[in-house]
Amino acid sequence: MKSHSSCMFSKHKYTRRDFLKTTGAVTAGLIINPFKKSKNLYALTSQGISDYSAQVAVTQAFDYNDPALIKQKVQHLFEALGGISDVVSAGDKVGVKINLTGGSSNANHWRHQGKDITETMWTHPTVLRAVCELLLDSGVHANDLYIVEALWDAASYNDFGYKTVQDDLGLQMVNLNEAAPYVDFMAKATGEDHYYYDSFTLNRILDEIDVYVSIPKMKQHYDAGVTHTMKNQVGITPLAYYYQYGYRGQLHFDGGNIRTHLPRSIVDLNLARPVNLGVVDGILSAYGGEGVWNDTFEPAEYDLLLAGKDPVATDSICSFRMGNDPEANKFQLPSGEECDNYLLLANQIGMGTNILSEIELVGDGAGLLNISDKESPLANVPDRIKLHQNYPNPFNPSTTIKFDLPKTSKATLKIFNILGEEVNTLISERLPAGSYSYEWSRPAGIASGMYLYRLEVRDLSTDSPRGKARRGYVETRRMVLMK
Repeated sequence: MKSHSSCMFSKHKYTRRDFLKTTGAVTAGLIINPFKKSKNLYALTSQGISDYSAQVAVTQAFDYNDPALIKQKVQHLFEALGGISDVVSAGDKVGVKINLTGGSSNANHWRHQGKDITETMWTHPTVLRAVCELLLDSGVHANDLYIVEALWDAASYNDFGYKTVQDDLGLQMVNLNEAAPYVDFMAKATGEDHYYYDSFTLNRILDEIDVYVSIPKMKQHYDAGVTHTMKNQVGITPLAYYYQYGYRGQLHFDGGNIRTHLPRSIVDLNLARPVNLGVVDGILSAYGGEGVWNDTFEPAEYDLLLAGKDPVATDSICSFRMGNDPEANKFQLPSGEECDNYLLLANQIGMGTNILSEIELVGDGAGLLNISDKESPLANVPDRIKLHQNYPNPFNPSTTIKFDLPKTSKATLKIFNILGEEVNTLISERLPAGSYSYEWSRPAGIASGMYLYRLEVRDLSTDSPRGKARRGYVETRRMVLMK
């Protein structure tokens, strides 16, 4: 026993009023009781008025090994948001944007520290599969469901599991670097509230789809602070039209200061093609930058999946978890410098809220984040590993053993007799940060007397940049079993 604390868019001009109408429709689903299950995952029911402007759903997940479990987790996120029928309906055309930044040439870089690039840099194909299966379950036809990305190379898509998802589910794929399946690109207007760009050259599929879903990896960004559902939009632009300095430099600089220009480019791109639903892959990820070309890049384990219908709010929660204040004027960069906060810029033109007090966390992982305390984003997380003395002690027939973990770790708790022979293993698995308690009941036939209980904790982060060393913690305490 244990406890853990802790549209198709119309062809007329897309005005600000149209945008706010869309935003209103999206956030209309945020007034329900998030924990009341509807009979239909995709049915939206009103349970009362909320004081919040937006909801962001949070759940825990530790790896990608069980696709059925990941689908269950994503389904829980959608349920916690009250369903997604206000976003997507049967007969809709849906585009799902993944993030395969940098291409396959970066797959074997030593900064991955032995992890797969799909774990550290890219939207994981298992998360893509879960989202697409749930969209199909909602009534979207496979012929109307498009995976979209401006690919750096074909191998990044074909060789890492994404093409397999497409083929297994019978979906379509559009490489946004090309005009196909259309004759030419379009100039997509951004509307009257844009900062720098009054239009972008884009593949016409982004205008033809009714619903746009962004599935990014939750990472820091070397020049924009963070990269989540909104920053993922940089990857909708055809590389040839914005290429400079070896990447989409025109969107980053265009003759100006990257610290001010890139944040506004991100907002303008979201005006051109708003995100209707964001699902953020924060299970395994990275900090220190968006890719291995950043010398501060390191793998990270956040053990989270998040979803929201307000992309500004969704990205604000992700940014908060990664240590950046979504309400501040500036984002802190891995280099120690600062850039303008594009979430604040988006809020200022009515795209959504970056104010934490206006965002309600829902889902079974909501209690893991403490958005009321910017100094301590994780709720109820101990500051060090500690094995507590069992209670009661002496005991008969059972006692409780507690321990604390300050971060996700592999924890093993075993019972030994005084001769050092193992009597019982209470737990041996990967656990997130938190406080744990386990009850040990006297097994049949065991003698009374002195026993030892030992906690072994293996830190899942690494000491060396190449990931060769791992830190460990061992502590043993005594307890007495009475007759």
